[in-house]
Amino acid sequence: MSPTVEQHAENWDLRHADFNDPDFLYDVYTVMRGNSPFARTDNPFLSATPSGAWVAVRYAECVQILQDWEHFSSSPTPEGAEQLAGDLVITLDPPRQQKFRKVLNPYFSPARMKALRHEIAAETDDLIDVFIESGSGDLAEVAWRQPGIVFFKYLLGMPVDDVPLCVELTDTALNGATEEARMGAWGGLYQHLHDAVTARTAEPPRDDMIDVLLSAEIDGEKLAFGDVVSNAMLLVQAGLETTASAMSFAYHYLATHPAERDRLIAEPDLLARAVEEFIRFAGSIHGIPRTVAKEVELSGCTFSLGESVIVNYASANRDEEQFPEADRCILDRRENRHLGFGAGVHRCLGSNLARLEFQVGLERVLTRMPDFTLTAGAEAKFHGNSVTRGFRSVPVTFTPAARTR
Repeated sequence: MSPTVEQHAENWDLRHADFNDPDFLYDVYTVMRGNSPFARTDNPFLSATPSGAWVAVRYAECVQILQDWEHFSSSPTPEGAEQLAGDLVITLDPPRQQKFRKVLNPYFSPARMKALRHEIAAETDDLIDVFIESGSGDLAEVAWRQPGIVFFKYLLGMPVDDVPLCVELTDTALNGATEEARMGAWGGLYQHLHDAVTARTAEPPRDDMIDVLLSAEIDGEKLAFGDVVSNAMLLVQAGLETTASAMSFAYHYLATHPAERDRLIAEPDLLARAVEEFIRFAGSIHGIPRTVAKEVELSGCTFSLGESVIVNYASANRDEEQFPEADRCILDRRENRHLGFGAGVHRCLGSNLARLEFQVGLERVLTRMPDFTLTAGAEAKFHGNSVTRGFRSVPVTFTPAARTR
């Protein structure tokens, strides 16, 4: 017999098959938030410790933890350090973390991202062109390929032909059914990027992220080669999985809510706010771990040195105390300070890029296939019991149209 909502709330296991239901997990989160600001899990999906982990489930506490790096460190627990060893931008704390971010930030600036709008639109159009003349297609293919193509071609400096393999390895590394599968994918992705970075060391410099990492100096020292590869791998995972998951949700939502689809077409000025709401509501990222660096009390709970605390972004983003009608997707929602990009010193480095990819991805689909709906009798495939959640297939039908070229 499957556990009840209440039983799931008592011991959260994100990889449980029950959470392949897109809505069930949020029923569990509602109970978790009602019980306490902090839940427990014996099965943390990241940074495991022998005694499990705490799970922060309310918005206020999640924000406090993310902003308090002195007590809640990004350094992994000893048990998680083997997977995240080295000088990685996501596991460093200030001041070294700030120095590393200073090296990377210019490559994700609003001005630099804005300059990519035309290229992102063209890449999205090419993906739509594959099926636009037929009157049917799978929008998940657009969602899952567009961010990877853009990131590899215009920022990372790797061949676009590598995108399908890296998407597959990233998905398995984060969401594979077994620990063996996940670790195998981690190793495969690392080796692929190791070979790519090694090849680049013998080539003339380019203005891309791999060269930035190869030439970066922190406190007067260059990064170790292994750390260059590991940081490239983390950038790949962030650039492929998170935006794609949220975009797949948006396509599915609009394909099943034609009035909302038509509203965005009629009121294009709403698109930027709609993107923020899709990121909040979709909950494609379910949490990130922090390690207690100093004993601290928060909201009546004492956290001891070395304990793991998972900051549950998705639950926080459905907290009624912060978001009125939190379980409704309100496309023109105001005051939307969601945690889809995190908060504090580790706020998402690529948020400007993600927003632009997302907005352009919606613009091109709404412009070129304005009457798209979910294909009658077809099944949209959702993968939910994982670190990232999203639709792997969104089959749609629409009025056929011409290719762009």
